[in-house]
Amino acid sequence: MRGRRGIVALLLLFIIFVAGAGHRKAPTTPPDYSRPESWAALPWVANASMRVPTPNLTDRQSSAGADVFYFYPTVFSGFSDSNADIKDEKYRRLVSRYLLTLQASSLNNTGRIFAPFYRQVSLWEYLDFGASRKRAFDLAYRDLRAAFLYYLDHYNNGRPLIILAHSQGSHMAERLLQEIYQTRRLDRILVVAYLVGRRIGAGDIAGLPPCRHPAQTRCFATWATITKGGRSYLLTGTARNGAPVCVNPLSWRMDGQAVRARRHLGGVPDSFDRLRPRLVSARCRAGLLEVTPAPRGFAHEGSDYHESDIHLFYANLRRNAARRLRAFLAGQN
Repeated sequence: MRGRRGIVALLLLFIIFVAGAGHRKAPTTPPDYSRPESWAALPWVANASMRVPTPNLTDRQSSAGADVFYFYPTVFSGFSDSNADIKDEKYRRLVSRYLLTLQASSLNNTGRIFAPFYRQVSLWEYLDFGASRKRAFDLAYRDLRAAFLYYLDHYNNGRPLIILAHSQGSHMAERLLQEIYQTRRLDRILVVAYLVGRRIGAGDIAGLPPCRHPAQTRCFATWATITKGGRSYLLTGTARNGAPVCVNPLSWRMDGQAVRARRHLGGVPDSFDRLRPRLVSARCRAGLLEVTPAPRGFAHEGSDYHESDIHLFYANLRRNAARRLRAFLAGQN
């Protein structure tokens, strides 16, 4: 995420070379999720997901009525490695100090946050469309699948579950839900899955529909942020069953209506030092979320605010998760 502007420039310069490289290596030892050091966030170990950008907000993980399982986006850009090594200190710092802070902390009022380190696919690997890329994604997926199943078997204990994912994390979460949502009867515990920053069709996850109103449960929400009239450069994925879903995080609806900035409850800039409300209006159009005006202080690539998909809507996401949990506990749908 951070510093991706320079990375994107390098990708464009070396695309031919990288696409044909095929020599990148992957770490061979899978994480052991019975060990705390294999997790970026566990609710009983101090971590950056417990931070808040302003004293008006409170971390309530110690008394939370639900769990949050967080699938984080791409931060690993190693050129010679197809996948990250979870023991690499730089990689661990980026996940902990940046992603847990700006993204995962948005839900620390509602759920205990669980976030596994995984052998994430390198940003470079996105340019390889052959066997190397498939191996890299399969390896990362095996880690997250193992972590999620370990969580279900050892930590969940029937508690309501919220999934928060972004970009590469949403790729992995979507694949996992396609595979086990029905076989593991996740409908019994799933409040909502926020699968942000990825193209997903309305029928792509069997049994799990898109969220069409702000209190709906057992559904998924996704959006991909651009400025009005702009283009998305970093969004990935293909909607296979239906048009790409866009749920507007200012209204939590899919109706394509423009929603005024007065309903923007607050974004947290990259500096994570304040909450800034009423920054943008937003409208879903052609599967993308168009915002206006262009917000300052939030990472972006030109008109593409993919990097800020979550923390630009920090307070809206925070309030919505709490609302959906109340509806879930009340037995509403």
